[in-house]
Amino acid sequence: MTKQPYDIAIIGGGVVGGAIAQRLSKYQLSIALIEKEEDVAMGTSKANSGIIHQGYFTTKGSLKEKLSLRSNTLFDEICPKIDVDFKRIGAIFCATNEKELKTLEGELKESQDRGVQVQLIQDPQKIHELEPQLNDSVIAVLHFPKAGIITPWELTIGLVEHSIMNGLQVYLGFEVAYIKREKQIYQINSVKGDVIQARTVINAAGLYADTIAKMIGDDSFNIFPRRGEYIMFDKNSMPLQKIIFPTPNVVSKGIVVSPTMHQNFFVGPNANEIDSKEGINTTTQGLNEILQGGLKLVKQLPFRKHITNFAGLRASTLVHDFIIQLSKLPHFINVAGIDSPGLTSSLAIAEYVEEILKNECDYKFIEKRNYLPTRKRQLRYSDLSESELAQKIRENPQWGNIICRCELVTEAEIVEACHGLIPITNTDMIKRRLRPGMGRCQGGFCLPKIMKIISREQGKIYEQVTKMGKNSHIVYKRTKNLCSEVFQGERL
Repeated sequence: MTKQPYDIAIIGGGVVGGAIAQRLSKYQLSIALIEKEEDVAMGTSKANSGIIHQGYFTTKGSLKEKLSLRSNTLFDEICPKIDVDFKRIGAIFCATNEKELKTLEGELKESQDRGVQVQLIQDPQKIHELEPQLNDSVIAVLHFPKAGIITPWELTIGLVEHSIMNGLQVYLGFEVAYIKREKQIYQINSVKGDVIQARTVINAAGLYADTIAKMIGDDSFNIFPRRGEYIMFDKNSMPLQKIIFPTPNVVSKGIVVSPTMHQNFFVGPNANEIDSKEGINTTTQGLNEILQGGLKLVKQLPFRKHITNFAGLRASTLVHDFIIQLSKLPHFINVAGIDSPGLTSSLAIAEYVEEILKNECDYKFIEKRNYLPTRKRQLRYSDLSESELAQKIRENPQWGNIICRCELVTEAEIVEACHGLIPITNTDMIKRRLRPGMGRCQGGFCLPKIMKIISREQGKIYEQVTKMGKNSHIVYKRTKNLCSEVFQGERL
C-alpha cells in the first residue's frame, strides 16, 4: 500500500491516459499511472491507423466533433516538445459514383461550417496530381490538407516519459481487482494484493473502462469491442502522398490506404463487432475484405511486399460519442468509449479532463517551478551522420554492432533502452521504442540477439525473456534439457 494517497490515479496507460498525465504533470500534484500490462500503449494505442483526423465526418455538437477539431491543432505544439515525429500530409475521401459524390458534397458544407480547411476536387488531372496511385474509378475527392500521420505508440511513450520526468509514478503489471472508497480516499487493489490510494481516480481503461466503473457501482455504460484488421506492406513498396479514404458509412470511415511515418504503408481497417476484449486475431475473411477495399481506392497493391497482418480493438458504446464525465461517486471521472477519432482527440481530451478537475475537485492547480518543458527521445542510428556515427563507434563499439538489419538498430541503442525511464522487460518493449522486428523479416534474424541483450542487461535467465510479458514465452527450455526430461535421462 502507498504510504500517502496520491492526489490523482489514472487507470489506463494508453494514449489518453498518457495525455492526461502529461497535461497534469505541470502542476504540484502527486499522480500515479496504473496499467495492467508490462508496458504502456499495449491496447488500442498500439494497433490503430495512426491518423490524425481533421474533424471530418463527426456528428454536429458531439464531443467527437469538438475535441477532434481542437486536438488537431495541438499536435504542432506538443509533438516538438516531447520529440515525437508528426507529419501533416493531408487526407482525401474518394467518390466513385454519384451517390458517394452527394455524400462528399454534404460533408464539404458541414466541414466549411465548422471552419475546417477543405476542398472538393473533380478535375481528373488535379486528382491524379494530388495522389497518382488512385484508382481511375475515382471521380471526385474531398481533400483535407491538415490531416496527418503519427506513430501512436511513440506518441504514448513520449507523453508518459515526459510525465515521468515531471514526477509521474508509473505502476506497470498492476491489474485492478476491485476499488473501494473509505474516508474520501479510493483504495485501488490489484489482483496481486497491492494497493494504491488516491483522492481522485480517472478511469481511462479503454476496453475495460466499463469494468472499472462497475467496481464503484457505476453501470451507466457498456463497452463493445470492435475489431479492425490491417495488412502492412514493406518500406517504399508503393509511394503514397496522401491518406486515402473511401466515402464513409455509418459504422466507420472505411478501409483506408495510408502511408506510415516509417515509409511503410497499410490497408485497413475493417470494422466488426466481436465478443472478446482480447480478440486481436486476424481472419482470412477479414483480410480478403480489406484487400478488396484497398483495391477500390488504388490501382494495384504489391501483394508480394506484404510483411505482416495485425488487428486492433476499439472501445465502442451505444452512445456513439465519447463519455467524459464525473461518475456517481465524487472525484471519479470516466473517460470512456474513446473510439475513432480517439487518437486524434487525445490531447484535447486531456484539456477537457483538466477543466473537469478544476471545476469539480478541490485542488489548487499551482504550476511547478521546476517543470521540465521538453523531453528528448533516445538518440538513434538513423539520426547520425557518417562522421557522428564514426565518433560514436570510437567511444562505444556497440554502436558498430547492427542487431536489426531491416531497421538499422544497434546494440548500443538497445542497451540504452533497457535502462530508460520505463525499464525494458520484454522484446516488444524494445520493438515499440526502436523498431527492431518491424521490418521485412519481422524479427527473424534479430529476435534471439535482442533476447540475449535483455537477459544480460536486466539480469534475467534467457528463457525468462518474454515477448510481451505474462505468459508470452519465446523460448521454453534449452533443447538438451528438454530432451533429458522427455527421455528421463536415457541416451538417444
